[in-house]
Amino acid sequence: MSTDPGTTDGLYRVRVRLPDEPGALAGLTAALAQVRCNILALSVHGQDAHSVVDELLVSGPCSVGELSVAVCGAAPDGGVLVMTADPHDLVDPPTRALDIVAAGRSPADGVAALLGASGVRTPGPDEPGARDEHDLELTAPDGTRLVARRAAPFTVTEVARAQAFLRAVATRPESDPRGWAGA
Repeated sequence: MSTDPGTTDGLYRVRVRLPDEPGALAGLTAALAQVRCNILALSVHGQDAHSVVDELLVSGPCSVGELSVAVCGAAPDGGVLVMTADPHDLVDPPTRALDIVAAGRSPADGVAALLGASGVRTPGPDEPGARDEHDLELTAPDGTRLVARRAAPFTVTEVARAQAFLRAVATRPESDPRGWAGA
């Protein structure tokens, strides 16, 4: 726990790769309890035959550094990312995706917002696409290539979510000024 008496509860996003075995999540929750963090949301993404990626939103009276040390202790194989979160992150991913579609964002801006990507580029036909596991290359229904990049590798679930988002954007009806679709 933070030794700073002025510390208030922070909101954090924790992304950690764990072995897909009994007790792994229990070890992580015990580590979070040690720094007095409360789990507000949890998503488990299948990664491969032996591991999963858990994404949690937690609140507690600790710093990013203290939380990172605690989580790294519970995930000795690495694959840990801890960052401050925004209260908007508490919205569940399907609702967030629908809100982004309804807001009329461009496919690139929408993919960036949906996946928490630091950026999305549209490479030309002769430019390289995805360079490593931190890049996700997608093809929009109109054939446009998009490459999203962020600090954490993308999971199979996130790839499917981004592809569904692009399909939804492509079929989004234009709205009239009164807000009625297709009028």
